[in-house]
Amino acid sequence: MYTRRAALAASFAPLMKAAPRSLPDGLWPVMMTPFKTDKSIDYNALDALTDWYVANGADGLFACCMSSEVFNLTPEERLEVTRRVVKRAGKVPVVAAGMPSRQHNEALPFISKMMDTGIDSFVIITNQMAAKDESDALWLERTEALLAAAPGVRMGFYEAPSPYKRLLSVEMLRWAGKTGRFFFLKDVSLDAQVIGERAKAVAGTPLKIFNAHAAIMLDAVAAGGHGFSGVCANGYPGLVSLGLKRKSDKIQEFMRENERTISNKYPTSCKVLANLAGVPIAPVSRKRDVTFTDEEMEKLRALRRSADGLQRSLA
Repeated sequence: MYTRRAALAASFAPLMKAAPRSLPDGLWPVMMTPFKTDKSIDYNALDALTDWYVANGADGLFACCMSSEVFNLTPEERLEVTRRVVKRAGKVPVVAAGMPSRQHNEALPFISKMMDTGIDSFVIITNQMAAKDESDALWLERTEALLAAAPGVRMGFYEAPSPYKRLLSVEMLRWAGKTGRFFFLKDVSLDAQVIGERAKAVAGTPLKIFNAHAAIMLDAVAAGGHGFSGVCANGYPGLVSLGLKRKSDKIQEFMRENERTISNKYPTSCKVLANLAGVPIAPVSRKRDVTFTDEEMEKLRALRRSADGLQRSLA
């Protein structure tokens, strides 16, 4: 066992030489995974989707997240998807999640392979480190042990809502920031005031906070957050990017008004929207099969037209 652990630690050694650098502020889409009608991964569509995000102002990309249907991908598929995205994204940084288990014998080899794809930081889903009824102290103990076992790995957090949402306390985030090992948080607090408190706790550290809630995008940035990493960026990334850059109240209101349409049958709804924008992505999901009524499809077509029209009018 000692030999295996030593070998795993050695595999992370080259990462310790890398100079620390911050991630860029701004738009970080939570990437979808394109599937063919037989539900195999459509890698050509993945290339086109990555190009679309980058062309529409993505400052970074979050691959292998919940929007990617990450736990409906095999560990090997998670690695291949991420490898492909990193290669295609070029200079745009990529972070990724997908740890199969918190057990070190499964987690460490996977993290090592994921870092080999070229990602900037490996994202820990917060609910993976402790069960719902387990304490923050136990969560912290396990997270510290994982950090120690993977020296040099740049890390992040994602407060994924499923199977349960585990929000990090201000104290936990202060600890994470002070380690100098954490660079990314996808914040799912849904509260600009909380984001402001968190931003103060990590000030002066490399840890940046990316809000997931469309309705508070500008409020979250005003409170000290560093950008947006939410689902509507899968429907109209260019508009969201423009909203962040211009601090546009008009775009913020549009995002708020259309959140329900985006969320209905997500992520397939956003696959439809991306397809309507010219991305060759099929409305196929591994998580669940969905169909859209004529009325739902017309709402999505109208949303595509409205988003594009608003972006043109403000560009």
